[in-house]
Amino acid sequence: MQRIILYILLCGSLLPGTFRARAQSAEIAGLRSSLPFAKDSMAYVDMLNQLGMYYHLSNIDSCFLLATKAREIALRLHYKRGEAGALKNLGIVYGQQFSIQQAIAYEKAAMALYLASGDSANVCHMMNNLSIDYEAAGNKPLELYYEQQAMAWGSRLSNDSMYSLVLSNYIIKYTKDSTKQHAVKWAYDQLRNITARYPYSREWLYAKMFEAVTLLKQGHGREGEVLINKVADTAIQKGFLHLGIAAYFRVLDDFIPMGYPADSVLYAAKIFKLSQQAGYYELMMKMLPYLYRHYEKVNDADKIAYYGNGIRQLALHQLTLQRQRGEINYLEYFMKEQEMQSLQLRNQVQQQAIERSNLERVTRRILIWFLAALLVLLTGITIVYYRYYRNSRKYELRVDNMNRSIAEKNRLLRSNDDFKNKLISVIAHDFRDPLNNIIRMAAMLQAHSLDKPAMEQLTSQIADSAAETLAVFDNILRWIKSQLSGFIYAPAPCNIYSMMTEALPSIQHAAQEKKVSISIQVPDDIQVAAEREMLQFVHRSLLNSAISFSTPGGQVQVLTTGDAGAVKVWVKVLQINITAAMLPHLFEYRGTSYYKGFRRHDAELALVICKDFMDKMGGHISAAPEKGGFAFVYELPSFH
Repeated sequence: MQRIILYILLCGSLLPGTFRARAQSAEIAGLRSSLPFAKDSMAYVDMLNQLGMYYHLSNIDSCFLLATKAREIALRLHYKRGEAGALKNLGIVYGQQFSIQQAIAYEKAAMALYLASGDSANVCHMMNNLSIDYEAAGNKPLELYYEQQAMAWGSRLSNDSMYSLVLSNYIIKYTKDSTKQHAVKWAYDQLRNITARYPYSREWLYAKMFEAVTLLKQGHGREGEVLINKVADTAIQKGFLHLGIAAYFRVLDDFIPMGYPADSVLYAAKIFKLSQQAGYYELMMKMLPYLYRHYEKVNDADKIAYYGNGIRQLALHQLTLQRQRGEINYLEYFMKEQEMQSLQLRNQVQQQAIERSNLERVTRRILIWFLAALLVLLTGITIVYYRYYRNSRKYELRVDNMNRSIAEKNRLLRSNDDFKNKLISVIAHDFRDPLNNIIRMAAMLQAHSLDKPAMEQLTSQIADSAAETLAVFDNILRWIKSQLSGFIYAPAPCNIYSMMTEALPSIQHAAQEKKVSISIQVPDDIQVAAEREMLQFVHRSLLNSAISFSTPGGQVQVLTTGDAGAVKVWVKVLQINITAAMLPHLFEYRGTSYYKGFRRHDAELALVICKDFMDKMGGHISAAPEKGGFAFVYELPSFH
């Protein structure tokens, strides 16, 4: 129910201050009748956006169609404020359709337009919406980020009502969190100070709801219930039906869960009645089953008939909406829009290429005319010298521009060359052992006649090496994708012990050749938030590098430590064959196989890629000296 209350408060903030829920139909009729008489196209866009906002609770399809029409006109007129309003309505539509990622995309686009136009109130509003949407999407870091940004922007606004909304949502969200009670009290004090200047306003009514909950927590539940009903009555008298509904929800979500003996059926019936007056069909559908089942249990024939008729009317209403909506495909619209943006960007690139080509032709023509002019003006040395000097300055400017262009292209070439070298290193590093194993076993097949059990064992080993090669290939593809644009990092729970155990077979042959012992001293319940394939590549690379840097007969230990929500994984090499001066440079890439007088180890480019992966996953990796050796250490957020 908490998200329902946040949504009701959000809806109330979206509507104009003069809005009265019981007059919504009259407002819609008035706006529709005024559309043909709009003074200009921008006013027409604003009216479409306002009309769509009125429709978003009772007819989401109408809200969608009005928003798309308003956006189309706003784009044609280059009317940024109108486009932002349409994007905001589209975000609401996709949020109600549970297409959270699409809703977030539209709200971010609207926020960017509001930022460009300096509309701080709407920027704060979009940040508040994004915090709620990221909560629904389960993205805790971005939820907290936008929540903090909304609080910071709201505190600087001259528009107290928007800051009051942010504070109200914060209080509702954390009122039951025992660790946030100090912050909730601070937010409540701020809200009360603001609303004291506007008695009987919407913000004042919000504050009174929280005052009633505070009375309940202090042991004055009866006084709190009386205050809640007074707030609801005042809101209804002023026409704020959505606030009356929010007040009654406080009883269901706060009073009853805290043990106060309130009549839940009575308040559910009040919410249903107000939702029926306001046309909030979603809330009616949430209340009806509960009320119908209750009166069916107590065998109240009149109430059963009343609420049964309500269910029938809602079913007819939903059937009518489905027939009218014409199979609107919201996802198809979103995908076509993304495709159109891609085509527009491609067209811009082509236009720039054409303009560059035209500029080159113009430059060549100027040069030809310049040479012709020199031939004609050879008779006057002074004139020739003057023209030469003047045109030489122009030529210097053109050469300078060309040099800058060449320098930029060289930078891109170096970047591509670095990526190519890394890729070659990964292939050489991760494919060497599996392919060598396959070749070695194939040679054994050719050189020896083996009995059937030995043949089966050798064939199984070849299959295992081939499977390992394919797994390495998949990891390389994963790394290549992480270097390309459009890569989205999606963390998941990763068990360190099981992943380290899975990585051992890939380096077992190298460990046996150098007689290096490996011990994994990791609890089997340690988990980190990471991308599994990236992290497994890091594990294999660190173990392989540890064996490479270890002396024959050495030891490698894998340990973990954790504090403050993070986990550190240590891969310790107890006997090493490299100097301490090399350790700070193991994760650097210099584009050459030599660095400061020593040859780079084969594993070092793989370590550079490990650092790339850690940066992608929001972690950190380094090499630190230990007693008699050194240790690879990486740190990632713990997964709870």
